[in-house]
Amino acid sequence: MHALLPPTARGDRADRTATRTSRGPRGGGSRHSPGPLRHPALTAAARRTPGGHGGSGGSGAAAEARRALDVVRILGRHPQGVRGERIGREAGLAGPELGRVLAMLCEEQFAHRPAEGVFVPGPALDRLAAPGGHGLAAQLQHTLALARDSAGAAVYLSRYADGEVRITQMADGPAAPPVKEWFDFRMAAHASAVGKCLLTQLDHDGRADHVARHKPARLTACTITDSRVLFNALDAVAPGEPVFDLREYSPGVVCSAVPITTGSEAGCLALSLPALHAHRLPAATGALRRKTVPVLLALLLTGALPPDGPGERSPETMRHLRSVFRTPLSAAAESVGPHLVSDAASATAYLFDAPDPDAHSARPALALPHAFTPFAPVDAAGEGLLVLGM
Repeated sequence: MHALLPPTARGDRADRTATRTSRGPRGGGSRHSPGPLRHPALTAAARRTPGGHGGSGGSGAAAEARRALDVVRILGRHPQGVRGERIGREAGLAGPELGRVLAMLCEEQFAHRPAEGVFVPGPALDRLAAPGGHGLAAQLQHTLALARDSAGAAVYLSRYADGEVRITQMADGPAAPPVKEWFDFRMAAHASAVGKCLLTQLDHDGRADHVARHKPARLTACTITDSRVLFNALDAVAPGEPVFDLREYSPGVVCSAVPITTGSEAGCLALSLPALHAHRLPAATGALRRKTVPVLLALLLTGALPPDGPGERSPETMRHLRSVFRTPLSAAAESVGPHLVSDAASATAYLFDAPDPDAHSARPALALPHAFTPFAPVDAAGEGLLVLGM
């Protein structure tokens, strides 16, 4: 399963996109050298991870995402609502830390607060249940839009797949213009923040293979073209730390990227700013780093990341949810708001009743499906499924 390969509504634009960034010595010779100065075993040891991979977006973000997952599980056990104090006791969180987790969950719509101090599961859980991976893409797009607004910059989600840099989703806008791809982005990993961030997550052989296939070209006066200098710069980046592109891909753009490693697949979250706004890059990068937590949480909830460790599974994962629905709920994919889905194969009706995030209703609400059986469905479309507005 490709953890960062959700379908995107942006179409081809998201696969071509905007430039990224990376930090390193400025300049460098033009001689191509396939290997780093430091032995790959030393690089892996310095990163304290097998094979040189940097973990799930940095140990801090991964730990925060798992704490947030614990809170989501608690909400799932109390679908009609639970007070914050009880959440804190059950999750082992208190004070400011609990407040931060709950605020993030509400902003990302994993939780909803129908009354002061009371929390219920939010509509993001319904969104993630959409079949075919569309729910994950929709939730990640929601997070990217929030990241764009908080950072004031165009934001990109990317992964390294089949030996290539790929932009899978992005969020831009009039006040957050994307980077213009003037040079094939797949060929510019050495000069972009996205590319460098992904390369930091590869082992020696992976890096060597990439630069052997895509010889570093000089794109600006700041581009690093000597692979030995490039690899040294990558080795100097601490696990989980951001990587910067300071006018290396384009003289009019600065960028940053933070890692989001999912299992054996390298990924990252990145942003771009016009060079005239370079003074905003540190603050924007800080806002970007905070969004790695909800991205990792969405991956945990859909089973793209193991919830607690290799080999362990959780009933909250998408894998479990799909096992409940033996008939794909394709007819429900476009439903918005509370709706009822019938399954002819099992004569069971499933109620999806997450609260509207903009509504202020005090009535109890459910986010995970609620089963009603026996139920006699009406096959109106010949598919054995009927979606009814509530």
